[in-house]
Amino acid sequence: MVRTGAERGDGERLMREAAERAGLGAHRGGHASSAPARNRGALGVGILAAVLAAAVVASLAGGYRALALVPGVSLALCVISLLGHLFFGARTGDARLEQYEGGLVVHLKGRIRVVRYADTTVLDHTVRRTRYGRTLSVTYSFGLTDTEGRNLVVGSLFAGGDVWGPLLRYDAARAQLPDALARLDAGDRLTFGIIWLNAAELGSGRTSAPWRLVGGVEVEGGTITIRAEGRRGPLAVAPTRYTPNVSLLLALTETLRATGPEPRPR
Repeated sequence: MVRTGAERGDGERLMREAAERAGLGAHRGGHASSAPARNRGALGVGILAAVLAAAVVASLAGGYRALALVPGVSLALCVISLLGHLFFGARTGDARLEQYEGGLVVHLKGRIRVVRYADTTVLDHTVRRTRYGRTLSVTYSFGLTDTEGRNLVVGSLFAGGDVWGPLLRYDAARAQLPDALARLDAGDRLTFGIIWLNAAELGSGRTSAPWRLVGGVEVEGGTITIRAEGRRGPLAVAPTRYTPNVSLLLALTETLRATGPEPRPR
């Protein structure tokens, strides 16, 4: 569905008003739906489908029914792909993402959803495709919780993932860090999936190490690995897609490794 300029302007106004009500702060930038770009990419698929259709007709006309199966299968796959492009574009062509310092606002399928970084849960499903150590592509996708407590996925539907993806990680961690540090100062223990930490140590399950021994933290291939001095193996290993608020965990680890207290005697 294509919206008129007036309808787009009205939708963007409603998004700005939602951001103001949620107190999201300064505007970071906006990103449109990736559907138009995908639809342009479908042109090549359409041309290929036409060529394959001609090959099928020629094979049947020449009495080569068995030979027609070869382009016929490829033609069927092209048609399925084209239908997917049309369906995707019709449902999401007017989607929009607006980023703010304190959160984001999404317009999708006629609804406006608001996420406030300070009280959301972030699950990072980003996929990095590599070959021989070189990055070929990065697909950004995040599972979030909106202000109504409902799950929301922000991903490849929106163009500019290389901009809004890293910014989302940074702003979410920055918004959550002060409260997390205050809770640690009060003696709380924070959990990030199978990883936990407090003001004195970091651990996984029954295994832990004081902050002065916590070493390198690596995030690679969808896995977070934390090492500690004096241990032959990792202190903790966890998949990032099942570890909530990975960016906050990394920020806390960096902060407490530098300023964390010595463990108290037991």
